[in-house]
Amino acid sequence: MERRVLGKGLDALIPKKSIATLEPSSREFTYMPVSKIQPGKYQPRKEIDPRELAELSQSIKEKGFIQPIVVRRITGDRYEIVAGGRRYYAAKSLGLNEIPTIVKDLDDKDTFLLAIVENLQRKDLNPMEEAEAFARLVDEFEFTQDDIAKFIGKDKTTVANILRLFKLPEDIKEALRSGLLSRSQARTLLAVDTKEEQTRLFRQILNEGLSVREIETRAKAVSKKKKTQDPFVTEVEDKLQKLLGTKVRVSNKRNNRGRIVIEYYNLDDLERIVRRLG
Repeated sequence: MERRVLGKGLDALIPKKSIATLEPSSREFTYMPVSKIQPGKYQPRKEIDPRELAELSQSIKEKGFIQPIVVRRITGDRYEIVAGGRRYYAAKSLGLNEIPTIVKDLDDKDTFLLAIVENLQRKDLNPMEEAEAFARLVDEFEFTQDDIAKFIGKDKTTVANILRLFKLPEDIKEALRSGLLSRSQARTLLAVDTKEEQTRLFRQILNEGLSVREIETRAKAVSKKKKTQDPFVTEVEDKLQKLLGTKVRVSNKRNNRGRIVIEYYNLDDLERIVRRLG
């Protein structure tokens, strides 16, 4: 099987000149007052583990900065972070007045893409931060799911599943942000149809410490409680899902009347489905 890597097709999405900003030459940096720098609005990472920050701060205290942070000018003598947010917070926690910095001329799109590259390469994003970053690519920069898949070096199904995390109840999404729930556990919850059932199973995970395999077993048990579906309807449902590349539910009543429910994850996905229906 071909090994997928982050950044497959990256040149088509970010100019090579911009990609190079994350591989700076040591001759390019300058020391900038920390007071002139602020967190970037396009930073996909919202949560920083206090233990990780403490370890990084100690490392900087003992060894100094191994790599400068990357910033862009926003107005006057104010700059915002493109890459290196943790180093910035570590510098502030140590009470440092200056930090080694590289200033780059970047537009909003390149700033956001480069910030995502850095965080995904370091595996710094929690599942919800990743989903939110992908949603911003779709909503603000008109990326398709295909574009995102090429960008991160994964298949479109993976991208769709990450975006599906938005469909989970808010308390479950918060658990993903805080690390209380793992990506694998959340993905298993998506197999349960209703938010009520998802929440109930989520509570069982917290109270009983269920493994992914145990969650899968209980999710299947929930599905079995539903009325057995006509084989013909099941076949139609499967065909529609393969055709449209999304989850489809077909419900058939005794009088052979019913409804078809087609899920979409954002407006871009809706447009894709409409084109398929053509």
